[in-house]
Amino acid sequence: MNFNLKRKVLITMMVPALGLPMALSSFAADTDKTAAQTSAAAKSLLHMRASQLIGKNVENAQGENLGEIKDLILDVNNERVFYAVLEFGGFLGMGEKLFAYPMRAFKHTGDNMDKLVLNVDKDKLKAAPGFARDVWPNWLTYGDQVDRYYGETVKLKERPNQKLLRASELIGKNVNDRAGKDMGEIDDIVVDMNNAKIYYAVLEFDQSWNLNDKLIALPMRAFTYPADKDDLILNVDKAAIDTKHAFDKNRWPDLSDHNYVVGIDRYLSTVSKTAPSVSAEARFVRVDVNSDGVISKVEANSDPSVRKAWKRLDKDKDGEVSRTDFLAYKWN
Repeated sequence: MNFNLKRKVLITMMVPALGLPMALSSFAADTDKTAAQTSAAAKSLLHMRASQLIGKNVENAQGENLGEIKDLILDVNNERVFYAVLEFGGFLGMGEKLFAYPMRAFKHTGDNMDKLVLNVDKDKLKAAPGFARDVWPNWLTYGDQVDRYYGETVKLKERPNQKLLRASELIGKNVNDRAGKDMGEIDDIVVDMNNAKIYYAVLEFDQSWNLNDKLIALPMRAFTYPADKDDLILNVDKAAIDTKHAFDKNRWPDLSDHNYVVGIDRYLSTVSKTAPSVSAEARFVRVDVNSDGVISKVEANSDPSVRKAWKRLDKDKDGEVSRTDFLAYKWN
């Protein structure tokens, strides 16, 4: 073999050998980059249980204790956290009243929100609109006062079918299926503090489901909140609830773990597709004038769309349409 041929063979053998460490280095860099991105994504999430937020202490920017959160005000139809309601300690001499603050006004420190910070001037806090602790306000009128006081930068805009409820009153609520049979109760509500959103509700099923004290996440839009009843209604079929996502009551998952979030997001999206729209529920409530849970032909005549769809809605020709059949109908 001549010299030039030997040189070519040697170079050909060396290139892959030299390229392997470079490829491994590039692969490692990409892996580190992906891991860093995943870690950053996980840290950007701030999913908290409402039951753990209630009672949490709040400080001002100077580290002085202001008081604690007494409740959260949730827009259940649009899956948003509107306000945190605070009880101040003796620090400001305002212990007789409660005060609502837009959720966006709060900052947090620590990955697990070890501290909540309300960075508002003392004088502004003292002049804020409050309400008596034993007389909770109408949130439409009182909320307007709060929003005007703190300004556009932290307020949430109104949306159709807005329905504001207290988190403390939702936790522990009984849940029925669409036939009125008891299913379980709301164990907790998970919220995203960074975006002032409700992430999901956590349902504890009755023993008839054979889940052995396990809990499962469900989107808020899967529930109906009747004004005339204490119990909530779950508007999705049992087949849509994947019990593989259930977890032990005393062993909650890491709510901000990236892998958990990706999996639960996919599952929640699937369940949401089977739930009726908020507009359909709002239409049912509006047309069901006597609030008896069914719509009669006389009531249907008050809404042009319902009147037009009556023959398809009243399949058994008995002159009434149940909530289940009404919400199952494909409204345009």
